[in-house]
Amino acid sequence: MEDTKPIKNQVIMKTENPVHEEDFKWVIENATKFSRRLESSSITLDPECKPEFHLIAKFNDRYPDAHVTNVNIGIQRKDPGEQTLHAAIDIQLLNSDGELYCKKECDFSCSPGGAPFYIFSEMFSDLPSKLTMHKAATSYSCNDNYENLGLVVKNLVASHKDIGNIFILPDDVLVVKGHIKTFGCCVVTNKVAVPDVQEKLTLQKHVNQLLWDIRFAYENEIGTDVQLVAEGQTIKAHKFILQTRSQVMKRMFEHNTTEQDGTIEISDVDYLVLKAMVWYMYTGVIEKLPYEDICDLYEAADKYDIVLLGRECSEILKSSIGHDTACRILVLATLHSDDALKEEAVEFIANNFAKVKVTEEWELTIRAHQGIASDVLERVCQQSSK
Repeated sequence: MEDTKPIKNQVIMKTENPVHEEDFKWVIENATKFSRRLESSSITLDPECKPEFHLIAKFNDRYPDAHVTNVNIGIQRKDPGEQTLHAAIDIQLLNSDGELYCKKECDFSCSPGGAPFYIFSEMFSDLPSKLTMHKAATSYSCNDNYENLGLVVKNLVASHKDIGNIFILPDDVLVVKGHIKTFGCCVVTNKVAVPDVQEKLTLQKHVNQLLWDIRFAYENEIGTDVQLVAEGQTIKAHKFILQTRSQVMKRMFEHNTTEQDGTIEISDVDYLVLKAMVWYMYTGVIEKLPYEDICDLYEAADKYDIVLLGRECSEILKSSIGHDTACRILVLATLHSDDALKEEAVEFIANNFAKVKVTEEWELTIRAHQGIASDVLERVCQQSSK
């Protein structure tokens, strides 16, 4: 008789219409002047299953003289159903001009009549004259993301007394928008085999541990076999990592005859930028860097053919476009054939040309990159003729 092995942890279940989803948008006027709880209109995902949600906003005055208000944003289930639902939400806080302050993606479970699930707790004000504005050149703090870098450039982040980050609402309008999905509303009894979940979790644990071990080996210089030298400072690394992550590095190691002692001189990238680039090659994480260094890291990513790093830097630069930065970002995007970033920069300059044209960056662009400046002026003329 032939032996058969049982399938471990098999789950027998099938759902009909397992996912319901809906976009939402809630505009809160006079956001810094409320001192009570607000609810949005209903968010109904599906007329059959009737899961219904309301967005919740709680307001607490922190410094009334400066209109500084703590705004808590959450979501609450309101339908009279019986079973607990699982939901996933992608939610953003913006101003009326579409400037993004913060965003989150999270999962949660919700029962009928349960307490609100709060997602954001942020400080807002519509009175920048009473606050200390952050300086783009010296200040950068964004809770492990780069959104605030662009906001600082646009004078939309400030501080006051003991509060480090206060978002500025120019017309005191806060916009909450996003997308919500619910799961498990329509369970039926049809049977289907589901792959072993435990096996997938175990594999993911191994992957996470491998990434951690590689990072540990780099940070502690375990088994390093190459030294990168820039501006007289040394970074010890592993050839196989650098060669795998960068085809340019691979060719450098194959053809560079000067690295007999395992040392490579890097003359085209500053030390801090090279260090950030190598860190990304090991971890996939971009270090917190000033705007100027992000520009240099963007150029280095293209120079060394690290495609994902270039894309992530491009997204950071998109959020950094402002009156004093748009021209340099446009030049970078043009020189590195980044059409999406170039279009964002051109569009911003064309829409804000009266302020951009008086900046030093625009003067430099006219003198050094006449073709790029000509393209911008053509777009400005097109905009004005509409």
